[in-house]
Order: sequence, then structure tokens, then C-alpha cells
Amino acid sequence: MTNQLQNQDLPTWHIVLARPSHELRAAEEMISLGQTVYVPRFRKEFQHRRNKGWSIRYFSLLSGYIFVLGSEHWGRVLGCESVSHVLRNSGGVPFSIGDDVVRAIRQAQDAGVYDEMRVHGRVPVNSEVKVLDGALAGIKGHVAASDDAKVVFMLEMFGRQVKARAPLEILGKVG
Repeated sequence: MTNQLQNQDLPTWHIVLARPSHELRAAEEMISLGQTVYVPRFRKEFQHRRNKGWSIRYFSLLSGYIFVLGSEHWGRVLGCESVSHVLRNSGGVPFSIGDDVVRAIRQAQDAGVYDEMRVHGRVPVNSEVKVLDGALAGIKGHVAASDDAKVVFMLEMFGRQVKARAPLEILGKVG
């Protein structure tokens, strides 16, 4: 019973859907109203096609969704121009999630779990890498060997370990 009382004391967050590609604008509007908001984001590194330089861009982790901390005035967010609607359950009550879920997402974001950043230099053996480009994009594996240009890593495919080689340019860090 005391555990339930403690969970009721934790802040709750409501999920707001922004108009397409307007998450940051909607968040700014809600902040100007005095609301506490969180837009989960991740970083992705790109190589420019012409000058071959690398740049980092930020993207929404949950495209279109914003977390708004519950308060007695949170309903004002519907008046924001960039807000589409508030997610509600079948009874019409705004859907809410616990503070622990939002904290877990934020901690993972701060740790770089969602980032797609390339590997720089020699990669330590047994570290985990993720393929960022090509047919195996998104697959993770553990490094078996590495030099300054290529990495040999083991993938879990078809129920067994498969050895793969890839240039550093298409590999990213995990975590």
C-alpha cells in the first residue's frame, strides 16, 4: 500500500502530438506558457557529399511526440499553434506515463544510446558497434579485430555467429 502511495506522489507526464516536423516549435510554445516539456532527441553524423566533411544533426526520437509534465494548467497546450492534440484513453482522459519512464528515456539519451555517431580511429576488441549504412544498417555486433581502416566484427544472424568486415565510415558507436 505504501508503494502505491509513493507512486501517486511521483509527477506524471502527458503525451502531446505536435504537427508534423513541429516538435521543437510546439515545445517552445509550451515552455513560454510555463509548462515543463521534454522532446527526446538523438544525434546522427552525416558526411557531406561534395566536400566530404562530417556534420552532426539532431532528430526527434519519437517523431511528433512531446512529453508535458502534468500540472493543473497543462490543458493550455491545446491552444498552441504547433500542437495537434493530446493523446487520450478510450474514456477521454489524457493518457499519462510515470516519471520513471521519462527519466529512463532521458538517461538513455544522455548516455548516447540512441545516437548514430561514426567510429573514430581504432576500435577496441569486444566493444559493440552498429552498422549505420548499407544492407545491414541497424545491426549490432562485437568487434573481433580492428585496424585504422576496417573492423572485423561478429554478428548474430541465422542463429549463429557470422563474421563481417566493414570500413570505419559505415560503423557507429553503441552507447
